[in-house]
Amino acid sequence: MRSLVYRLVKKIADKKAVDALIPILKEDDDAARFYAARALGNIGSQQAVKALAEALNDRDYSVRYIAAKALINIGGALAMDALIDALKNGDGSTREIAANALGDSKNQCVVSVLVTAEKDSCEAVRKAARKSLEKMKSTEWST
Repeated sequence: MRSLVYRLVKKIADKKAVDALIPILKEDDDAARFYAARALGNIGSQQAVKALAEALNDRDYSVRYIAAKALINIGGALAMDALIDALKNGDGSTREIAANALGDSKNQCVVSVLVTAEKDSCEAVRKAARKSLEKMKSTEWST
């Protein structure tokens, strides 16, 4: 029932909802955390960046994934810094998620970080970094 409520809340896209959604990122319910992160990304408030950055360390893969996507949607230097930090310091799956997300940023400032990630100890991170660099290159050519 709770996750249904959060799915509805995410559609509101009202900045006033940010204060209500941020604490949900700390709840025990994985679905609730997922939908809160998704809603925060849809709303796009810089106010949510710190909480979403913390969600990049969530125990649930899908929460980490949607938090990374939310940070890309929000954009800005703090969001990029959070993803770069996750790429440099997270566990293998978090680094992979961050590498994938950074490719969606279309921000040329992350190229050097992704190039470094191509040498990561984790094969999945290396593949994600390569894929992101290719995506960014094709986006650059199409503009």
